[in-house]
Amino acid sequence: MKKLHRKPTYGAAIRLARIAAGLFSRPYGWSFKSIAESLDVSERTLARYVAVLRSELLDWHGGPLVEVVGTGGERKLRLVSSMKAAEASSYQVALLYFSLTVLKFLEGTVLKEGVEGLWEKVFQNLSLTQQTRLSDLERKFYAVPYAPKDYTDFSEQLDVILRALLDQTRLKVDYAGLTGEGRQHDFDPYSLIAYRGGLYLLGHSARSKAIIYLAVERIRSVEFIREPDGTPVRFIFPRNFDPASHTEGTFGIVDGPETKVELKIHSEQTEAYVRSRTIHRSQRFTHRRDGTTIMTMTVKGTTELANWIMSMGPWIEVLKPATLRKEIAQRHAKAARLYRAR
Repeated sequence: MKKLHRKPTYGAAIRLARIAAGLFSRPYGWSFKSIAESLDVSERTLARYVAVLRSELLDWHGGPLVEVVGTGGERKLRLVSSMKAAEASSYQVALLYFSLTVLKFLEGTVLKEGVEGLWEKVFQNLSLTQQTRLSDLERKFYAVPYAPKDYTDFSEQLDVILRALLDQTRLKVDYAGLTGEGRQHDFDPYSLIAYRGGLYLLGHSARSKAIIYLAVERIRSVEFIREPDGTPVRFIFPRNFDPASHTEGTFGIVDGPETKVELKIHSEQTEAYVRSRTIHRSQRFTHRRDGTTIMTMTVKGTTELANWIMSMGPWIEVLKPATLRKEIAQRHAKAARLYRAR
């Protein structure tokens, strides 16, 4: 071993072990600030610990097993990945970058930090020629998220959720609900779903004894449910569970009774717009001689469908069912009253 400036004490050895163990459960890194607070040590002492880990904790090839990423107050310590991307083509890496831009709405969360860390590792292992070819990617590939939700204050919740998803551990969730009424759930998380710039946790709630959705931004707090000995309570992931089966037929993410819908499209431009998109997998179009088009769908729940119809203004008319037609008519009438001249 290399000679240290200060002989390590028993307490220092324990703290070094705690840092190393902590990194295994934090694949995206552990901030210097959090480590110092957890160990109750100064920044200077922590810097010394990091230097020891970097010089003494080595792989079979003599390379360090930990690395420092970030600068200043954003510095983190994390395990070095063995992933190499030397053989990845510039084309493939550019496609990866474009895929990551879709996650822009997750700015400030562990999810975004994780994919950024992945990107850094991929890029650093490219040849200089490939790196040069991939310059200015942030201007060549850009994604505009649809009405994204802000998750910058939910990084801790997302960290717990990700661990629970990977380890199949049960959660205690304090859920605000849509109007803030508040409910407690003993929750088995099955899937994290991204939908229209938002994140939803799909799983089984002991409260309702059913599989339900929880909007992440309405989760006020979340923690692991633990056994008497302190270990997290685990659950068995259902073999026949498929998240697709819980969105099959729904218009969006809100479920409801199966409903046959018939809409009239009143302009060619609107028809072209709608036809170019998969509004719903059951959509069918029938063109009429008068220039209008009938669009039919069979959906589960019309809550989000009604909002979409309203967004199309006077160019889409509900023909069936009568209840949905009445609801849309009442909404339009109420909106029109807001714009009447005073």
